[in-house]
Amino acid sequence: MSRLSVEIPNSVREKSGPPPLSLRERILLHQVHPVKLLADWGTGLAAAWLLWDHRLVSALIVGFVPSICISIYLILRVDLSRFRDSPLGRYFLSPLTRPGDQVRLFGLLVTWTAAWFNSLLFALAGLAIILYAWGKGLLVRRRGEKDPGRRS
Repeated sequence: MSRLSVEIPNSVREKSGPPPLSLRERILLHQVHPVKLLADWGTGLAAAWLLWDHRLVSALIVGFVPSICISIYLILRVDLSRFRDSPLGRYFLSPLTRPGDQVRLFGLLVTWTAAWFNSLLFALAGLAIILYAWGKGLLVRRRGEKDPGRRS
């Protein structure tokens, strides 16, 4: 009986890049992929348009299904490691992300509820909440606080 052996080239074996992403990191980092951002913003606004006309079922399908499908694809199939050291990537990998997620979701709910009641003012307020949550994590740091995503 002969043995089949496969030699791994040194260039592959000694590759000293960053460690592969964990599932937790993939789940967090997929949120900054341009396709995901475009899908979330596009479907969120399209759902608001449908809610304005009181088409609830269509709005929920448009608002959630494409975004969920894109998330699953990005998490399972796309190399997200290039986003790990980007400003958005560092923000999403920091512990400060979780409250930001909740604020963004609250802003979306405000926008959609306002659309249902045909209130442009409150819909814009909901969008402002979403933008605030994005901006707070990226632009505002407390004095003396070091970058939460920077590795020491």
